[in-house]
Amino acid sequence: MPPQLLFIAPTRIGDAVLASSLLEYLRQMQPDARVTIVASPYSAPLYEAYPPLEALHNVAKQSYARHWLKIWNIARGRRWDAVWDLRGSALAYLCRTRRRYIFRGMAEPMPKLQQFARQMKLQELPLPVLWTSATHEARARHIIPDGERVLVFAPCANWPPKEWPVAHFITLARQLCAGVYLGYRPMIVTAPHERSRAMPLLEALKEYQPVDATDGALSLLELYACFRRARGFVGNDSGLMHMAAAAGIHTLGLFGPTDVVTYQPCGMHASYLIAPEGNLAQLMPETVAATMTGWKG
Repeated sequence: MPPQLLFIAPTRIGDAVLASSLLEYLRQMQPDARVTIVASPYSAPLYEAYPPLEALHNVAKQSYARHWLKIWNIARGRRWDAVWDLRGSALAYLCRTRRRYIFRGMAEPMPKLQQFARQMKLQELPLPVLWTSATHEARARHIIPDGERVLVFAPCANWPPKEWPVAHFITLARQLCAGVYLGYRPMIVTAPHERSRAMPLLEALKEYQPVDATDGALSLLELYACFRRARGFVGNDSGLMHMAAAAGIHTLGLFGPTDVVTYQPCGMHASYLIAPEGNLAQLMPETVAATMTGWKG
């Protein structure tokens, strides 16, 4: 019988993308294992196409921690070869399992992947990666056909101080699409509830025929497949930023008051800029454009 593993994933999209490094580690180290994943309504869609997936449970947070009863009902009926708990709960101690790996975070500042490796006593972890199906890839080819040249802009975040001013995004996008990236189409990406905040950017870029990915029509993995077909991504500290970095494309994260040491984008072509005094309004479009210009070579 193949090894049976239980993986309790983080709730938020960005953390869940970073945690994919552990899932890739498991896939490489135990290729015959079958993995049951417990995730949130936000993070579960990221794992739908994970190759060793046995079952994917979408458990929403409930008041008085009642969601843990649901997770316990999933976990208790089986003897696991290992339990990986990325939420730092006590549940792993209650499960019948040979090994437990529990992540509770670290006070010492270091990138999240290093925190995972150190606390769980692992060797260096692979870079985050997500997995797609043929359906996801076909949808992405429809949105960005072969030969189409695209730059992705993600102007929103879940906290106003994390957002680079939309006027700066407009200046940046116009400068790039009329200059070194002449002939590229901008792709504007937000969550559906953020769409209204991105409309000024879409309107300002009409002449460049922007790809509008602000209405929620694309799933997270379809967006990820689109990212892999793009030249690069620029956006705020967000889950979309981590998805772009995991896609392996040029990714530039814009950081203001948030923790860049822990949450810097992690990928082969990922980088970041920190705003002066943590104020994103003081990060000038010319500075961002200078970093992105080198991606075209």
